[in-house]
Amino acid sequence: MATTPIDQVSVNVMRKSDGKFLDFILSEKATVRELKNELKLHLTPQFSQGCRLIFRDKVLKGRHTLKHYGLKVGVNQQDILMDDSKDWSPSSESEQE
Repeated sequence: MATTPIDQVSVNVMRKSDGKFLDFILSEKATVRELKNELKLHLTPQFSQGCRLIFRDKVLKGRHTLKHYGLKVGVNQQDILMDDSKDWSPSSESEQE
């Protein structure tokens, strides 16, 4: 069993277009934008402009931290849906609010 540093959160991101998923371990202080940058490298959305991330029925805004949305250290199975079903541009409402 691997241990993570004290401020690290474990999240499971599932890509809506095909159901593939990937686990990430990031600082709870990481922003949603930083998570999206990791996704572009490791679990690429089907559209080049990006995707929306959804956790507990909320669209995650790029400027907020993972901690802001209640992603907690030491909690497993924190599932985030990556909605890549259409071309969500970075200037969309999910990034602006």
